Amino acid sequence: MRVLAMTMIIAFHSVCFYSGRWTKVDAIYIPIWAKVMEFLDAIDLNMFVFISGYLYGYLYIYRNKYRHPAEVIRNKAIRLLLPYCFWGVFMVTVFSGLYPWHELFYGVSHLWFLLMLFGVFTLTVVLQLVNSQRFKFTPLLGVALIVLGYVSWYVFSKFINPKDFLCATRVLSYFPAFMVGYLGAKVRIGWWMPGWAFLVLPLSLLVLVILVWYPVPLPYGAISLLKMICAYSICVSLLIILSKVTMPRKLHSVVQELERLSLGIYIFNQISMDAVFVTPVLHSWFGAHWVIGPFLLFLIGSIPPLFLSLIFNKYKVLRWTIGG
Repeated sequence: MRVLAMTMIIAFHSVCFYSGRWTKVDAIYIPIWAKVMEFLDAIDLNMFVFISGYLYGYLYIYRNKYRHPAEVIRNKAIRLLLPYCFWGVFMVTVFSGLYPWHELFYGVSHLWFLLMLFGVFTLTVVLQLVNSQRFKFTPLLGVALIVLGYVSWYVFSKFINPKDFLCATRVLSYFPAFMVGYLGAKVRIGWWMPGWAFLVLPLSLLVLVILVWYPVPLPYGAISLLKMICAYSICVSLLIILSKVTMPRKLHSVVQELERLSLGIYIFNQISMDAVFVTPVLHSWFGAHWVIGPFLLFLIGSIPPLFLSLIFNKYKVLRWTIGG
């Protein structure tokens, strides 16, 4: 699932230029690619955070890990904050025309995801401390936290922190996905095979397609909520189905290796994209060739990052910069 999420993130970045979203590089707007981007945007990062929450919950509940809050924060700081600081400084230095220094406090480019994920882990640890002293974590409490996380995100983004200092708003936005994964581990969602998974997955994908391609006249908050519900349903049903799939040994080895390199691929992906669009000749070429452009950008955003991740993971002195 993490490899699948990474593939969707690369595809998402490959069409962002054609959605008008990357205003810093004079992006163009192609309606079909904008819709593809919106569809991928609803799933990819939610799936990544969902997986993190699922694994965290599984290890915490059934393997007695993550029991020491200070150690959890320390380990996540090494894996997420150090790469964020290193590559954040790199990007505001090398691409100074795109990213001013003050963006380090708000999430530089795609690296905001690392800062946000660290915030989600920190919030989870704080809640676990409260839980261990006052409450017993039940599925009902988990659902309440998911709802509270969504409402908090909406209020925070509208009235409290619209500029998203330290990615606080996005922490609240993605915390429900983390909690859905955590709750899924608690109720052992990957250990059993309900028949509804095979129905929920295509149905959720269909509803999401309708929400993206045929917008209904609902408030922004309601549309966002529906998209999030679709994303969580896709994650849960896909987890149930994939947990019962037996892959050939060679394919399993390839998937495991790609999963190990996923964070490095994510970091280098956007850097590769920026290198393309700060080059005037390439910027003009991709702007003119919007039909094949996303497919070439997908190759640029996946192959060089893969090799860079392999190189950085090979040497201990470099491995820490990509969370190794």
